[in-house]
Amino acid sequence: MLQARVIAVNAAAAGTVRLTLEAPDWAAAAHAGHFVNIQVPQRCDLLWRRPFSLHRADPVRGTIDLLIAAVGRGSQALARCQTGDRLDAIGLLGNTFPLDPAAREIIMVAGGIGIAPFDLLLQDAAEIRCRKTLFYGTRCAEALCRSPLWQEHGVEFHLATEDGSAGYRGRVLEPLRRYLESDQDRSGRILYGCGPTPMLAGLCALALETGFRGFISVENLMACGFGACVGCPVELRVPRPDGQKYLLACKDGPVFPIEEILLHD
Repeated sequence: MLQARVIAVNAAAAGTVRLTLEAPDWAAAAHAGHFVNIQVPQRCDLLWRRPFSLHRADPVRGTIDLLIAAVGRGSQALARCQTGDRLDAIGLLGNTFPLDPAAREIIMVAGGIGIAPFDLLLQDAAEIRCRKTLFYGTRCAEALCRSPLWQEHGVEFHLATEDGSAGYRGRVLEPLRRYLESDQDRSGRILYGCGPTPMLAGLCALALETGFRGFISVENLMACGFGACVGCPVELRVPRPDGQKYLLACKDGPVFPIEEILLHD
């Protein structure tokens, strides 16, 4: 547990802020997929903490960044934080995205605030000399959280907006399907997804259909963040030999192999 001091609050997109927290130990140990569970400040009526994926980490400055989309009472309160505030946070929690040093292409697929872990994934994969591609879907152009890391890491960027205000008009899986089907060589090409459950369910189905392997970070609702409350079940595609049918997003995830779990849209 940490009382993390807020050292910067910046607008990331319409309705979304980027919080920079002072957390040297976490910054040194962070990898894409990790999350922290934060107590909502000054809201005694909100008992459960809120989980947030790590967005960036700077071991030199000793800071981590989080993306906060102000969509509910808890995230709205967090989005109103000011520089100097201290947040009660538990971390680092969860597992991380596996990386293959021999990968030929890393294909990131993000929906909405599911873009959060991919800056850190680019940091983790900085030494892997491969093609890096990002498919990013948002409601509209104003909801797009841009990052300087995309250009720094030579990311090939594909944008889809539901209202057609930027990029492809429609859902992000539609241009992704065309892209995956345009090259029949699957070797060394790995999918990484994060976003709303319906998008992830579609991504899993697409990956299995087209023969791509990959990993997704789920966005289940959580309470404790470390498995005590058993409140974030994820269904296994095939039950274990001992009869186990579910895993927990917080303790066993949030990152899972695409072929391992079954999501419902």
